[in-house]
Amino acid sequence: MKLQIGDKVRFLNDNLEGSVVRILSNDKVEVADADGFKHIAEEKQWVRIEFQLDAKLPKEAQGKIEANETVTLAPAAKVSVRKAEVIPSLDPDDTIYAALKMVNEKTPLTSEIELILVNNTNYEVIFTVSRKLAEFRSGIDSGALSTRTELSLGVYSPDQLHRFDGFEFQFLFFGKKEFRPRAPFIKSLMFSGSDFLDPSHKNSLRSEERPVLLMPLFSLNPLNDVDISKLLDKYQQKETEESLRNQQKGAKGKTERFTVLSRTKVVDLHIEELIKDYSAMSNAQIIAYQLNYFLYELDQAMINKIHKITFIHGVGQGVLKSAIREELKKIPFIRYGEAPPEQYGFGATEVEFL
Repeated sequence: MKLQIGDKVRFLNDNLEGSVVRILSNDKVEVADADGFKHIAEEKQWVRIEFQLDAKLPKEAQGKIEANETVTLAPAAKVSVRKAEVIPSLDPDDTIYAALKMVNEKTPLTSEIELILVNNTNYEVIFTVSRKLAEFRSGIDSGALSTRTELSLGVYSPDQLHRFDGFEFQFLFFGKKEFRPRAPFIKSLMFSGSDFLDPSHKNSLRSEERPVLLMPLFSLNPLNDVDISKLLDKYQQKETEESLRNQQKGAKGKTERFTVLSRTKVVDLHIEELIKDYSAMSNAQIIAYQLNYFLYELDQAMINKIHKITFIHGVGQGVLKSAIREELKKIPFIRYGEAPPEQYGFGATEVEFL
């Protein structure tokens, strides 16, 4: 649907909102923000705001609420909840999933997303689902979900997902026959359309009329849990490795013993190297895909104990490079900077794990 003068919109690539004041030629629109500044960009770079919480607490006021003060959240968004259905195509694996289904798979970054709770365990699960808003919650649904069934929890637009701090699930486990007691479990979840572009989620899709992304919330089988032990092992054994290095200093064969620390890898993030046909993707979708692929390769490097990894992102306008550097700032135990220009030119970042 074409934008109209007066529509409230948000810019895809920045935290910028405003109202459409002029429709220009070449599919461009002019938007005025709350401070009166004008911004011109292609219409496809703007997303119409169609949903807004009426009572989101300002961040600066959250700390001023007294312990005995009653706070009223905005009413929960209307969601289309359907009767629990038997899971059509999922092998038993004793896992509770949040299943995400795109309404329009051709536009993953702007498509509405249906949230489905999937109980793929042998327990009957008593559950509550709430929206998170800082330390407060706004209920969405609650009830009992029988074994091997799924239940829709509603359809959410990107704007709705932007307006609150994700979802919180609480689970109790019950069996009508003899069963092993399980402690209550709480799990938070945040998601967006960009998750469908994440290469690490490719194996999580199951066959239906539309792609469905399965995100595990709780697993009764430890083998199905996300294995972060390899990531932790790198840092937990750091002191041990340094001690062994000192003991072997000056000894023959010391280099061979620690060759794993000299492993390197080069990853080319140019979109033509990642996707065969990207002609239908917008610039925002391309950047999101490249950034998600960067994060995936960075995680794999840590898991596989790569010593040094180089990302070739090109020069361009510097958008991808800036996004990569912002992510790297959040990670301890690394050193990063420009890769050797004589080897990679001026469009590469080198990351070294300490």
